[in-house]
Parts: sequence; structure tokens; C-alpha cells
Amino acid sequence: MREFEFIDRVMPDVPPPAPEQVAAVRARLAQRAASPARRRRPLGGWKGMALAAAAVILVIGAVAVLLPPPAPAPVATTPRQLLEAAADRLAAQPHTVLRYWRQDTEQIARTKGDGGYLVEERSRDVIAFGRDRDWYTWHEAVSAEPYDAEAAEAWRRAGSPRLCPARGCDPGLPAYAGRSMDRPLAVAPGWTATLPELLALPREPAALRRELLEHAQDTAGAPPEEWLAQAARRLVVEFPVTPGTQAAAYRLLAGLPGIGVRGDVRDPAGRRAVTLELPTRGVVRVQLVIDPGSGALRAVRQVAEEIPHVVTVIVSRGWTDARPVPPSGCRGCSGRY
Repeated sequence: MREFEFIDRVMPDVPPPAPEQVAAVRARLAQRAASPARRRRPLGGWKGMALAAAAVILVIGAVAVLLPPPAPAPVATTPRQLLEAAADRLAAQPHTVLRYWRQDTEQIARTKGDGGYLVEERSRDVIAFGRDRDWYTWHEAVSAEPYDAEAAEAWRRAGSPRLCPARGCDPGLPAYAGRSMDRPLAVAPGWTATLPELLALPREPAALRRELLEHAQDTAGAPPEEWLAQAARRLVVEFPVTPGTQAAAYRLLAGLPGIGVRGDVRDPAGRRAVTLELPTRGVVRVQLVIDPGSGALRAVRQVAEEIPHVVTVIVSRGWTDARPVPPSGCRGCSGRY
């Protein structure tokens, strides 16, 4: 009889039945097969199959009754627990270093036009570091238009002035270097790292804190926590570090004074997120928006009460063997580090 093999296939995670259970079921089947009624009316075809299936169900039911109920998995409920769970998932991801680390982002900036109406400007930003010490960065304007219907009406009342996302409205400058080319791996004041140093950073928050503080050189007299916050934020947002180091940086930031963890924020696509909220610098509050399911950084949001905000959405990031190709005519968009 192969009904027990069937059980193994459909319920591979269920422990095998006890020997006395197996013996009891086999005895019942044998007794029924040997009864006079059985000999007078042999069962074949689907009736016999139904009897065997019923016996299998009996065994499955007996095993299920004997199994203890599974212990409920712990549920992350507080924002800090959500962050810890996300960091665990991120740190567990595999990491393979290829020829180039590249990050593509979309920047959404809401600014005020001359007439006081809101304008939404969209642009694309790319940064890439190569193991051959080549590096690339460029910024491309995408669009500029009134933010909503109310802003569009105010813009028309103002005479529909030209809105252009390009630098200086120069049509001959569709792309340009998005940042300074002289120190692309400047993590924080006093420390310009190398790519091997970034990839070798610790993957545990206390060890990462000690390693970063060895490079701290802040001549402005600010407390070391401010330098740590700046360095850890930039490691998370701008540089090629391992998933373990990024997860450690989340935890390091969450433990610094003045940094909050929120679980009531939505990302730019409207999905639930867990957010690290950094101390306000001037009037701007910076939020790191994190995917609670994978731990990946989804966006960086700059928020202020009185002025429009800027959102940087992470479109893609990771290692690739494809050499980045800056847009045609992009001047100063590649160099060496």
C-alpha cells in the first residue's frame, strides 16, 4: 500500500505517524478486506480508491490532532521593532561585488514660482563607482509644471511664464555633473574613504560606530554624535556599502540622540514605510524612508513647514558589469577617484 507515501508527498513537514497508529490503520484495512462481505462483493475502481483515500484522511486527521498548535510568530508592532525587522532582512541578503556600483534616483522638487504658485520639477540623478577607480555622475532635467489644478490656475493668471527644469533654461545643457568631482567618496568632514574601505566597514552597529569615530575630525566643535549622524546617513544614501553595513547604519542612526523612528509614514508611491527622522538642520527635516519588507532604502524626503519639499526616490541601486554611459554632451560627468 502506498497511502503513506502519498502522505509524505502532500504533507512533507508533518512528522511520521507513530508505529501504533500505522499498525491500527493497517489492521482495520486488512480486517475489512478479509470480511465475508468483502469477499462476496469485491470493490474495485473508484470505490476501492475512495476507501484508501478515506483511510489516508483518517491518518492525516489523527496526526493533525496529535500535533501541538504552532507558536505564533512575533509580530513587529512598534516603529523600532519594524526597523529592527527590516534591518535583519536587509543584513541577510547576499552581496556580490561586480565592476560598477550604480545608483539611479528621481528627484521631485516642489518650488514656488514668481507668482507664489507651486511648481513640481522632476529630474534624474546618477552616480556610479567602478572598481577600476573610474566614477560617473550626471543630472538630467525631466519636467517642470504647476503642481496641481490650483497652481495651474495661478500660473495662467500670472501669464503662463516659461517653466523649464534645465539649468538656466539652457536647451544646450540637458545633462551636467550633479556634484563635485574632486572628492567623490568624501563621507564626512575629515574623511575621504576608498572603495575597499567602504566595502570592509563593520556590519554590527557598535563596531561601525567605533570604526567611524576613528575617522572623525570636526573642527567646528560639534559633538561627535552630529558627525556620526552625517557619516551614517551618507553611507546609507550615497555610497556602495554592503547590506550588512547599511543595516548596521540604520541601527546606529536609530540610537543617536534626536533621531526618531516612525511607522506612520508612506513612501512616494503610497506604500507603508518605516522612517528614520534626522534632527532638523535649519528649517529642513530629513527622513530616510525604508521598505519594512526588505530593508531597502526607498526614498529620502526633505520636509519643512514653511517651504516646499524635495523627495529623492531610489529607482535602482546595486552592482553591475555594465559600464555607465553619460548622456551625449554631458561635460565633466566622469573622472577618477
